[in-house]
Amino acid sequence: MGPLQSFLAYAQDFETTYEDDDWSRLERHFAPGAVYEVRGAPFACRIEGRRAVLRGMKKSLDGFDRRFEKRSLEVTEAPKEAGDTFTVGWAATYRKPGAPPLVIHGRSTARYAGDVIAELVDEFLEGTGAELASWSRAHAPDVDLSYI
Repeated sequence: MGPLQSFLAYAQDFETTYEDDDWSRLERHFAPGAVYEVRGAPFACRIEGRRAVLRGMKKSLDGFDRRFEKRSLEVTEAPKEAGDTFTVGWAATYRKPGAPPLVIHGRSTARYAGDVIAELVDEFLEGTGAELASWSRAHAPDVDLSYI
C-alpha cells in the first residue's frame, strides 16, 4: 500500500476514533518511534513516540474539537504523493451556538516507513494561529488548544 492509500485508511480510522474514542485502532498506523509536529500556531509542538502522539491527539480533541456542536472537514488542495510522503491541504469548520463559524486552514504531511507513519506534520497556514486565538478568546475562552 502506498502513502495515499495508507493515509486514507488512517484518516478514516481517525474519524471513527473521533466518534467512539477508541484510540487502539490508530496504533497500527504509527511507527513506535513516530513523530508528530504541529507548526504555525501558538500551540505548536513536537511529540515523539506512538503512545505520546496518540495521547496528544486525544488531548487536543477533548480540549478543543469535542467542545463544539459540529466539526466538518474538507480537502482544499489536491492530495500529493511523492515517494514515501503524502501531503493534503484541508479546512476544518467548527460550529458553536451563538458564535460565527470558525474555519481553520492547514496542511498535513505524512512520511511513511512502509505502511506506518514515521512523521506527521500538521501545519496551519499563515495567520490561522492568530485568527484561531482571537476567535477562541471571544467565543470559547474555556477551550484548550494544546496537545501537550
